[in-house]
Amino acid sequence: MTKEVLRKLMKAKLSLIDENSFTEKSTLISKNLAFLNSSLKVIQDKISIGVFAPIAKEPLWYLGFSEEIEKLTAYPAKGTDNNVMTYRMARMSDLVIKKDFGFEILGPPLESPEVIPGVILIPGLVFTERGERLGRGKGFYDKYLSQYHGIKIGICFSEQLEDSVPTEKHDVTLDYIITDEKIINCKRAK
Repeated sequence: MTKEVLRKLMKAKLSLIDENSFTEKSTLISKNLAFLNSSLKVIQDKISIGVFAPIAKEPLWYLGFSEEIEKLTAYPAKGTDNNVMTYRMARMSDLVIKKDFGFEILGPPLESPEVIPGVILIPGLVFTERGERLGRGKGFYDKYLSQYHGIKIGICFSEQLEDSVPTEKHDVTLDYIITDEKIINCKRAK
């Protein structure tokens, strides 16, 4: 199956999740994420965490997030080179509507300080338990992750897990996947 076909199939599958289930599943993802953050000592060690402002049908990973975590969040933004993604420290309440990646999203203000997060939450359309990911096709995360050495955490609904996804040489595998049902240590799943 090609990437394009798999993307279309997953978007159709996600569209079937009703609003109540979407919120319930997002809450469970947030709880699993809080547990993993605690295990990784994100708050205790004040590790900056790269997050994302969810777009349509992406999990609301932040439900129930603490003030301590919000002080550590950084959001994707376009770097000085327009083809490169970077992260800037910001709270969700500071985000503004931008077109950094070709469509309207919430992003950090330009004056926010740039950082390299110690942990990154990564959205996508399809994931495997081995840490493979199929994104939306723009390649911004792939480029960033190719030079990134921190902890990479995929965020998705359990419906987004598949046995395989088409991969290429440049694709970077993730360290963990968090769903509404479980936390997957991808290194153990390989």
